[in-house]
Amino acid sequence: MVTKLLESTYVIMWMVRPLLAYLPFAMLVLAVAQPETISAQATAFEGKLVRLIQFNPRQQPLDPSELHEILPLKTNEPLTGDVVRASIERLFATGRYADIQVSAEPYQDGVAVTFITKNSWFIGDVAVGGKLSDPPNPGQLENATRLELGQPYSDAKLKEGVEGQQRLLENNGLYRSTVTPSIERDEEFQQVNIRFGVDTGPRAYFTTPVLLGDLKMDAGRILSATKFRRWLIHTWKPVTQNRVRQGLDGVRKLYEKENRLEAKVTLEQMKYDPATNRSQATLQIDAGPRIEVNPVGAKISQSKLRRLVPVFEEHAVDHDLLMEGARNLVDYFQSQGYFEAEAEPKEQRVVNDKATIDYLINLGARHKLVHVQIDGNRYFTTEAIRERMYLQTASLLQFPHGRFSENFLRRDENSIVNLYQSNGFRDVRVSHKVENSFRGKPGDLAVFITIEEGPQYTIAHLQVDGIEKIDKAAVLATLSSTEGQPFSDFNVAVDRDTILARYFEGGFPNASFEWNSKPAAAPNQVDLFYVIEEGRQQFVKQVLISPLRFTRPSLVYRNLKLNPGDPLSLTAITDTQRRLYELGIFARVDTAIQNPDGATDHKNVLFELDEARRYSMAVGFGAEFGRIGGCQTCLDAPAGTTGFSPRISFDLTRNNLWGLAHSISLRTRVSTLEQRVLLNYSWPRFKHSDALNLSFTALYQDSVDVRTFSFKRIEGSVQVSQRYSKAVTLFYRYAYRRVSVDQASLKISPLLIPLVSQPVLLGIVSFGAIQDRRDDSVDPHKGVYNTIDLGIAEHAIGSQRCIPGSPPCGNFLRFLGRNATYHQLTKKLILARSIQFGDIYAFRFTGPALSAIPLAERFFGGGGSSNRGFPENGAGPRDPITGFPLGGTALLFNQTELRFPLIGENIGGVLFHDAGNVYSSLSNISFRWKQRDLQDFDYMVHAAGFGIRYRTPIGPLRLDLAYSINPPTFFGFKGSEQDLINAGVIPCSTGKCTVQNVSHFQFFFSIGQTF
Repeated sequence: MVTKLLESTYVIMWMVRPLLAYLPFAMLVLAVAQPETISAQATAFEGKLVRLIQFNPRQQPLDPSELHEILPLKTNEPLTGDVVRASIERLFATGRYADIQVSAEPYQDGVAVTFITKNSWFIGDVAVGGKLSDPPNPGQLENATRLELGQPYSDAKLKEGVEGQQRLLENNGLYRSTVTPSIERDEEFQQVNIRFGVDTGPRAYFTTPVLLGDLKMDAGRILSATKFRRWLIHTWKPVTQNRVRQGLDGVRKLYEKENRLEAKVTLEQMKYDPATNRSQATLQIDAGPRIEVNPVGAKISQSKLRRLVPVFEEHAVDHDLLMEGARNLVDYFQSQGYFEAEAEPKEQRVVNDKATIDYLINLGARHKLVHVQIDGNRYFTTEAIRERMYLQTASLLQFPHGRFSENFLRRDENSIVNLYQSNGFRDVRVSHKVENSFRGKPGDLAVFITIEEGPQYTIAHLQVDGIEKIDKAAVLATLSSTEGQPFSDFNVAVDRDTILARYFEGGFPNASFEWNSKPAAAPNQVDLFYVIEEGRQQFVKQVLISPLRFTRPSLVYRNLKLNPGDPLSLTAITDTQRRLYELGIFARVDTAIQNPDGATDHKNVLFELDEARRYSMAVGFGAEFGRIGGCQTCLDAPAGTTGFSPRISFDLTRNNLWGLAHSISLRTRVSTLEQRVLLNYSWPRFKHSDALNLSFTALYQDSVDVRTFSFKRIEGSVQVSQRYSKAVTLFYRYAYRRVSVDQASLKISPLLIPLVSQPVLLGIVSFGAIQDRRDDSVDPHKGVYNTIDLGIAEHAIGSQRCIPGSPPCGNFLRFLGRNATYHQLTKKLILARSIQFGDIYAFRFTGPALSAIPLAERFFGGGGSSNRGFPENGAGPRDPITGFPLGGTALLFNQTELRFPLIGENIGGVLFHDAGNVYSSLSNISFRWKQRDLQDFDYMVHAAGFGIRYRTPIGPLRLDLAYSINPPTFFGFKGSEQDLINAGVIPCSTGKCTVQNVSHFQFFFSIGQTF
C-alpha cells in the first residue's frame, strides 16, 4: 500500500494493487520518504468526520446496499487510516476489482472520500470457429484453452489458451494453422466472451519414422506395426494425435507378441518439414529381454494367465506386479474349488536375452463349499445377513464348487461388522471357523461364522445447535439419529449429508457440520450433539446464458429453476442443467458461478450452451428368426414354419425447429415381412408444461403376414402425453386410418374374401395409461408394471357408417390391459408374472361378433410376448377351410416365469408356464384345457419350457424353448391358392383338406426379457 499527499489540494490518496506486482515500489517509496513528513501529511484529515462516500465511476459492480454493508467506512464517523485500509481490503476480497484508489478532500465540516475503481473481468462464453479440419473438433479446441467459465480473466490466461490450442493443432499435424482470438466485453456483467478464429491449414503427412535404441527386430515389421502407411498402396496417412498414439500402441503390441513385456516405446519428437509438409516421428525403443511366465504345479491357459498376471497389461516386471499376479492366481484357483491354493513367483535372471518367471502353484485338495452357518445373530435374521455375503454354497451349474476364498471370507466378515455397527452395535465381533471335512466327507467344506453382537447403543438425547436461517423443525424431521434410535457413525454421516444438502439447497455454500458425543447417564446410551455453522447466505444476482445461434433465449429462461433474488442453490443449478439436457437440443450444458471465490452475497450464475446438430441420421440392421410362417402363395403352413426375415431401418431427424426444441423425424423400416414409413412431429413441454408432450404422426405400413393376409395402413394421429407422476404417464390420442387387405394374399375361404378384403376407414379416440414401478425397466427384479388402452371408434368421429349386410365397419369399443409383477423370492430367485386381457365390442352391427370387426383390427396373439405355445400370431380362431388364423375379439394370456442364475454372473435361466388364447368373443373365454372338436379354438392353451438369458449392456439376450401341452388341431388345406380357387364351393371335396396341428415345440430368440 502507498500513501501519498497532494498538498496543493489537501487530498490524501491511498492506492492498493496486487501485492506481488507493487510491493517493490511500495518499499522504495517508504524507504526514501521522511517518516515525519508522512505522519504530518496523514494527519491532515485524520479524525475528521466522513460526510460523503462516493465511487468513481458511479456505476459499480456491487449494489449500493451491498457496498454499504461491506465497507467498514461509514458516514458521520471519524476518518482513520486503518478504516480506509480495511475498506480497501474488503472491496478487493469481493473479487470484483482489479485496482482501487482512494482520495479524500474537504467537504462541509468534514471530509468526502472517493473510491476510484477499476473492475475485474471474468471468463464468459468461449467459442471456436473458422476453417476447421477435424480432428481436433471445436470442443477439443475449447478444452485446450483451459479457460474456465466464471473464473477471473487475464491477458496471460488468454495467451496460454492460444498456446494450448497451437500445441493441440500441431499434435494433429496442423503445423500451418493460425489462431486469432477476439474479445467481446460485457461492461454490465464484467464478462469477457472470447472467440477463437482458427484456420487449420493443410494437414501434414507421415513419413518414414526414425527408430532409435535397441530394436532386436526388423525395422520393416516395426514400420508396419505403426500403420502410418495405408495397406497395399503404401501411401502415407495424414498425421493425427490418435494415429500417433495408435502407432505407439501397435509397436508395443508387436513386442508383446514376442513376449518382450518390458519393451519401452516412447515418442521422442515429431519433426516437421515445411518444404514437403511431412512430419517425421522419432521413436526411442528399448526391446528388453523375452520374458516367459510359466505356471508350475497347475494347468492354466495362456489367455487366463495373461488376464490374471498384470505384467502383461502393465508392460513391466516388478515385485508388486508379480505379487498381485500371485494373489489373482490364488483367487482364481480358489474359485475353482482349490480353497487351499498357494502361488509364489520365482523370477530368474536374464540369460541369452531371455528371462523366465515361474509361478510355483500348490493347489492342494479340491473342495466344495457345502455349508455356511451363522450363529449368534439375534438382531438380524440369517437371511438378511446372507444377502450381503459373497460366499456361496455349491450349486449345480452356477457355482459347482461354491464360491470361497480367504479374501471373500474377510470381505463378508467386514460386511457383517459394518451392518451391525451402522445399527448401533459398536462392540460387535465376528469370527469364523472353517471345517475341511464336513460331516465326515473329505473335500466338503463348511464355514461357521460366529457373531458376538454386544450391546446396542442408542441415543438418549440429541441436541442440534446453530440452525437459525432455515426451518429447524423440517431439518430435524429428516434426521436418522433421533432419541431412542441406534447410535452409529454411519447414521451421523447420513445426517451430515442431509443437513448440508438442505443448506446447499438454500444458498449456504460455506455451511459446516461438527458433531460429538458423550456417554449418557444410562448404560449403552449416548448424548449426541450437532453443531452447525451456517455461514453467509448467497443469492442469485443474474442468470446469464451464452449467445445462442438457433435456440430462442425465452425457451432457456422458461426452463430455469432459479431466478434473480433466489437463494444460490447448487441443487437448482444442477436441476436446470438436467432440464436443458432433456430438451435434446444441446450437446453440452456447462454451468458455473461467476467469481466463485469473491466475498459477496449476490453472484451471477452462468450457463454456457453448446447447441447440438440439428440433423441426425441413424441406420440399423437386424433380423427375425423363428416360426414366422411359410410362403405367400401356398397354403401348406397354417401352423407356421421356421423362417428368417432380415430388416434394415433408416431414421432422419431434424431437431430444434424454430428454436423451440420441436422436432420432426422420418423413420423407415424395410424387411421381408413389413415396409413402414413414419413421419412424426414432436412438441415437448406443450403449453410450457413439464408434464405435457404433443405429437403428430403420419404412418404408411405395408405388412406382409405370411400366415393369413397382407394389409396396407395409412394413418394420421395426434397424441398428448401427460406425466401424471413419477410412475404414471397418461396418453390421449385420436387416430384416423384407412386399412385395406390385399385380396390376393387372403388365405381363407374364397366365399369370405369379398367381405373381409374391403378397405375400412376408422376414426378412433383412445385413452392410455402406464404405471411403471419396476426397479429396472430392462431387467426388473421387483415392482409393478401396468398398462391400459381404451378406445372407441364411431361414425361421429370419422369411422365409416355401418350398413346392414355390408362388410365389417368401424363402430366398436376396444380395451387392452396388462399387469406384470416382479417378486424377489430370495437373493437368487425372481418370480415374474404377467396377465393380459383384451376385448373388442362392436355396436350398431347385426351378426356374429367376430364378423363385425375388420380383419386388420382384430386381436392376433401367440408367440414370445404372449403365449410361447404358439408361433408368432398363431393363436385364436382359424379359417375352417385353410386353417389359417383369423384373429379374435377377446384375448386372455397369463405368463409366469421363475428366473434364477445359471452359470457364473452373466448367464441366467428361466422356467416358464404360459396359458391363454385369442377368443372369438368375450362370452367364449374359457379356462378349458381340452379342445372339443376341429372347429373349437375357444379354449386355453398351456405351454411350459426353459429359457436362457445372457446379460449384455443393452439388455439380456433371450432364447426360449417351449413345449405346447395342448396345441390346437384343425382342418387345413394342402395346396396352392389356385388349387383352392379351382376347388370351387366345396374345397375339401378334392381331398386336399387334412387334419393338422400346431407343433408341440416352439422356440424364440430376441433381446430383452419376455415382460
